[in-house]
Amino acid sequence: MTVSSTNTKVSFTGTSSNGTDGTSTFAYNFKVFSTAEIKVIIRTTASGVETTKTLVTHYNVTSAGEDAGGNVVFTSGNNPLTTETIIIKRNISLAQGTDYVANDPFPAESHEDGLDKIGKPKDKTIWYMGPYVVNAY
Repeated sequence: MTVSSTNTKVSFTGTSSNGTDGTSTFAYNFKVFSTAEIKVIIRTTASGVETTKTLVTHYNVTSAGEDAGGNVVFTSGNNPLTTETIIIKRNISLAQGTDYVANDPFPAESHEDGLDKIGKPKDKTIWYMGPYVVNAY
């Protein structure tokens, strides 16, 4: 498998055709390896104040591990307002989680996932540098 997307975030505004007018499901188009690797931020359009939401409490994530991405589904009572912007970002840990055991068969899939994760911090670095180079939003 190869990394097919260098996207690291998507956003939706209350005035977009896929906006926040009672909508509870928002698509992301990049691979994450676990639901915890999605970070959801709500920005109040008028003030610019940003609030980071909590997985399970405010939203759930579908299709972790899928190359094409999946959906963020807000929980009951937590749908964003039309005056808010939803920002969905990939937030991958920099920890190395693959463990190789001597003389075991080579674990091709987990090895490939580990290599894919190596490339993701590069995207994260560009994201953090982005506001200083170009407007990241």
